[in-house]
Formats: sequence, structure tokens, C-alpha cells
Amino acid sequence: MFQSILAKLRSRAGARWAMIVANDGVLLETDSPAFHAAAESLAAEYATLFRAARKAAGNTDAGELRNSLLVTEQGKLLFQALSPDYFLVLSLDTTVYAGKALFEAVRATGSIEEELVY
Repeated sequence: MFQSILAKLRSRAGARWAMIVANDGVLLETDSPAFHAAAESLAAEYATLFRAARKAAGNTDAGELRNSLLVTEQGKLLFQALSPDYFLVLSLDTTVYAGKALFEAVRATGSIEEELVY
């Protein structure tokens, strides 16, 4: 159900892969079947990181966290809140413009939210 949305998003954003994760760390979907086994354990780690960022934003009166960018020497991870219960993660190469990826992630949020069942 989310495969086509994630594939289109990955293509438009120039991402290596994309995944939808629940706040409790459960992987809802990834667009890479070969990556699926590793994605399940990474989803739990990313959920911990995203929850911590949300808590820090709330504790500093910065407002509700909508998205976050983590930059490493080998790439970038873009986190986009989808709802109070789910978020999106995009993996980007260092050369990919994060602003375009963020625009595409925000644009895809509506399509993903329509498919989420609460």
C-alpha cells in the first residue's frame, strides 16, 4: 500500500531508501525489500532518536517537532513527522540537497496520511 508512495518519494527526493516507522519503533514499511531485515532493527533505533528530539523540542518550548536532519560523514537522515504516531525516514547521500528532499517529504506526507489507519 505504501510501496508506490515511498518509491515515488525516493525517486523525487534522490534518497537511497525510505521507511515509515511507528513511534514505538515498529517498521511499518520500507521501499527496499533487500534492506528490510536491517530496517527493522534500525527502525527501533530511529524511533528512540526521534522521540528524544521530540521531547527536547517540547522541553525547550520550541514547539512540536515536524522534521529533523541528521548529517554524518557518509550521508544524511531526514526525519519527517507524519502523525502523532508515525514518522518517515529518508536516507540521503552527502551530495543530495536536503531542502529538495524535505520539500518532497512534506509533499508526500498527505498521501501517506491518507493511507494510515488509526
